[in-house]
Amino acid sequence: MADEEEEFGLNAYNDILAELGQWGEESATSVSTPRYSSSGFSHYDESPAQTTTTTTALVGQSGVANGNGDGDAMEEEDGFSSPNGRRGSAGVQTPEPSQGHATTAQGRDGVDAEDDFIETTEQLIGDGTDSYRPYHDALLAYLQSRDRLSKATQRDNDISMMSIDGDDSAMDALDDAETKFLASLASISLSRGQSIAGSAPSNGNAPAPATNTSADLDDAWSEPSKNEGNFWDLLTALRESGGLPSLFYGVDGEELPELALSGDPAAMAEIAPAEALDACLGGGERGASLPLRRLTAALGWIEACHGRRFEEALQSDYEGGEDPLLPPPRRRTMWPGTLARLKRQRAASGTKLFHPDAPLQSAFDRNNRSSCSSSPVDVSSFLAPDDEADDARLMRACLMLFQSGRVEEATRLVDDCGQPWRAASWTGGEPLSADGSGNPARTSWKRRCREVSRRMSRIANADASSAGDDDDAGTTRGLLSSLAYEAAILSLLSDDVDGALRNPAFRTWEDGVHAVLRSELGIIEDDVLRSHNGARVEACERGGGHFPHFPYPGTEFGDGGEDGDMPRGNDGNLGAALRKLEASPIERIREEAGDPFRNGMTSFLVGQGALKEYIEECAALSLEAENEDEACFLRFITHLILYIDTVLPEFCARLALPSGPDAATDGIYSLRELLILKYVAYLSSRRDLWPHVALYTSLLSSDNVLDTYSSFLIRVHGDRERRMALKRARDLFPVGLDACILRNVVRGMVLRDERNFAREVGEPGAPAGISPADARRMRSVRWLCYHPEHGPDALVCANMLLRRFLLSQAGEDADASDRDLHAPKVFVEEILPKDLIAVAVDQCRREGEEGAVPGPISPSLVQNLEAEFLSIRSYLEAHTKYVQFLDAIAKTSPCHKSSRLVDGSRPRHEVEIADKMERNAFRQKKMGLCKIIVDFASRASDALTAVVTFAGGWLVDVNSNLTDEEIDSEEAIARSEELEAIRSTFVPRAVLMLEEVLDKTAMWLEQIAYDTLAQFEGASKDMLLTLYGSFDETYRSNDDSTTDLLVTSRAAPGYWHKKALSLASVVANDANGLHETFDSREMEGFLKLMAEHAYKLNRCTNSQNFFDY
Repeated sequence: MADEEEEFGLNAYNDILAELGQWGEESATSVSTPRYSSSGFSHYDESPAQTTTTTTALVGQSGVANGNGDGDAMEEEDGFSSPNGRRGSAGVQTPEPSQGHATTAQGRDGVDAEDDFIETTEQLIGDGTDSYRPYHDALLAYLQSRDRLSKATQRDNDISMMSIDGDDSAMDALDDAETKFLASLASISLSRGQSIAGSAPSNGNAPAPATNTSADLDDAWSEPSKNEGNFWDLLTALRESGGLPSLFYGVDGEELPELALSGDPAAMAEIAPAEALDACLGGGERGASLPLRRLTAALGWIEACHGRRFEEALQSDYEGGEDPLLPPPRRRTMWPGTLARLKRQRAASGTKLFHPDAPLQSAFDRNNRSSCSSSPVDVSSFLAPDDEADDARLMRACLMLFQSGRVEEATRLVDDCGQPWRAASWTGGEPLSADGSGNPARTSWKRRCREVSRRMSRIANADASSAGDDDDAGTTRGLLSSLAYEAAILSLLSDDVDGALRNPAFRTWEDGVHAVLRSELGIIEDDVLRSHNGARVEACERGGGHFPHFPYPGTEFGDGGEDGDMPRGNDGNLGAALRKLEASPIERIREEAGDPFRNGMTSFLVGQGALKEYIEECAALSLEAENEDEACFLRFITHLILYIDTVLPEFCARLALPSGPDAATDGIYSLRELLILKYVAYLSSRRDLWPHVALYTSLLSSDNVLDTYSSFLIRVHGDRERRMALKRARDLFPVGLDACILRNVVRGMVLRDERNFAREVGEPGAPAGISPADARRMRSVRWLCYHPEHGPDALVCANMLLRRFLLSQAGEDADASDRDLHAPKVFVEEILPKDLIAVAVDQCRREGEEGAVPGPISPSLVQNLEAEFLSIRSYLEAHTKYVQFLDAIAKTSPCHKSSRLVDGSRPRHEVEIADKMERNAFRQKKMGLCKIIVDFASRASDALTAVVTFAGGWLVDVNSNLTDEEIDSEEAIARSEELEAIRSTFVPRAVLMLEEVLDKTAMWLEQIAYDTLAQFEGASKDMLLTLYGSFDETYRSNDDSTTDLLVTSRAAPGYWHKKALSLASVVANDANGLHETFDSREMEGFLKLMAEHAYKLNRCTNSQNFFDY
């Protein structure tokens, strides 16, 4: 028989475990809000037709967004990308309704908006861990929803006046968006806390636990994240219960509403107490007063908090935790060890009866006597040690279920564990209903529960005190006595908050809050039932003692002193009710009340001035904090302020700035602005959080958006990161603001004086021969080369940097490494896109068209910019060819030794043939040498001639039809002065470089002639004429114009002296604007050179003197 009982008990226990196994998992039909499921995420769908997108979908398993973008979208391109995307009007960029929200929005470049971010984030942080991403996405989705609703409402208003139903529908949609945002933040925080603790249910709805890194300072603790999640969950519950008045209770100083019922219980004598209670407390379609709705919502919220705690404990139990939540499988009947002992005692003593209250009665009898027990929980107990431990675990689990509002599951648990009498004793609080169910002696039952609870608590407290000398010894152990937990359950059932707060089983602040809120609502229920019962009694008396709806006697409340010990409530005043926590003897409850998140929960429950004071205090602490460990709290208070600003901007504007050294900002910045600025500064300080900077920056005022994002972009150097940051700005900022920001960024980086240069994180190394500071300046212009509409500004900044390079290398004392103009050459040839000018000119012609950037550059100005860029580029190309010429002439000698035969023993005709062959070989050698030098000299001289004869003048504006702003602006004046300084330096230098090329070429060719004359004497003239003729296409072998050949052949020195002499007319030509750049010393030196060339030309063109060596 015993075996059958044990088998039945084991089956029952397995059944309950199977049912409990579902508690930690979310079913397909469960509600996806944090108050009902600890791991479900709230949805942001605004249309049933859209694909459901949760925060989990945004985060994914690796902590970054899931997407299907092209991985090459971020690769550097040689040129501008085409602007085929859509631009927003202002503020947050809003996709079309058919596009869903942030996860499916298409960027302006026709690429998935998240593609760049995905690859960038994975590159930056490796494992994809980003705890800030879900907050960013939730805020973005919320702002997009509000923006869409606002535009839809405005569109309807433009067509016709909206109906009342339409207004209600729009308001409902807005309320739904706000509630989903708060619920999403709650889910994010709770799931993150579970992931950090490693206890998140593996149901696919929560992010997988991430490996903590030293960079993730905010992931150090899971408890703060859970507290933050509870805070957001409370806001969601209050928002759902009564809208903004419920959430921001009395913040405007208005008179608070009194607690009022939905109906008068005294007028409901005809219905049963249960139905009257439901009607008075706002059940069904009837509405209750705001204080009552807030109280009910708060109680539901705190029960959800305890429900999540129970699920975590249950999950830990399944995973083999050190402190099991439920009794082990051996606990399949009531107190098996104790019953076995009693059987043995009964056989010995003849005792035949055992009452379930025997353990309690034994404890009462020994209340004043010290005793020792071998129980693992170290309390005086009638039960066997193992039974006491199992019973304590069972009672603890039931208490957690009661705190979770899951009374039916608690009763089923004790029933299946062999204690159905306990289940029956806990169900006496149900009021009498029309079908006869419920407890007709409810009041007496609650009174008895209260009495038993207090007696049990005294015993439990005594046992806890004897276990140690600590004031809070009961809270330091994993398991208390079963009496403590049972007393806690009875105190909850009897609304005895004072007894509950003295019970060591109530260990946390959440335990105390639940006891207070449950007591407040229970007392209100008692008041309703008392009033209703009085009306029924009066009706019964008026009817001569007969009342058809009064089926059971004893349902009336007693009179007189019998009610004197009943708890007294605070009529829905949560502030007065929660003050009881301050007097709790449990130290941990008092300490946890000071936690910032729990303090915030209290403030929102209380409302009025406490809420404003809390927000201001938290904001002040966040603004003053210097430790990065406080970044999580900064994130929290920033999102709270942002939400408040969207729903109650007037209240947000009244929030006071912190006092202290920064008080001077009062009147300049709002508290909201200061928090966003600090949060953006923190995001900017961490490279892995750069993708989030744009959204929060977009919420600043226009001036701060410009300054803040400009300061941020100056620190972004990688091409992929730049594309990501710019794309975010174009998607979120007002149209054209990205161009204004880039103008600030590039100009700031180009003009910055990098005295103490330090390479920043993610910055590529400098090319060979380029200083790191110059490399940073050159790459900064690439900011303006990603989109065609920025082309004109790219041209402006490219010219600005080129002018800086030239000016820095214009001094007489410039190093040789500077004088080679290597930096500007690399900039033009390798950094700038090849189609820079074409794109800039095309964009300026599109002035006023769609896609044009605000503040466009006029076509007249772009002509001047084009001429400036082409002038500098022509000089750089000419300088390169000039350097190549110098290198070639230095490495190529004009002289070489002839290998003439001088052997006199050979016959004369052989000697003549050998001499002729040697002359031909010598001439061919000279011809090859001349070709090398002539080619280098021609290229260099042609390029330098193009500089000095540049159309309209080198670095001279070709169009003077400019606006006053384009002429008188500070930048225009600086440009004009720089151009003048560059012209005065580089024009004379270009002329002298050209003269040097021509002169050195002529001198080198003279050495050719002298070497030939010296070695071949009389035969040399014919050799030279033949050589010169090969370089003159107009020369004929039978032509006797020797003098002309000495001037027209490129191998003749006279040709180059003549070209040098022609420089005088080039410089003197006013159209070229060259002579005005020469000072008197430079002009004097130039004229001397021309005189020398005239003399040399005369010498080299006189055939008699030239061939007479």
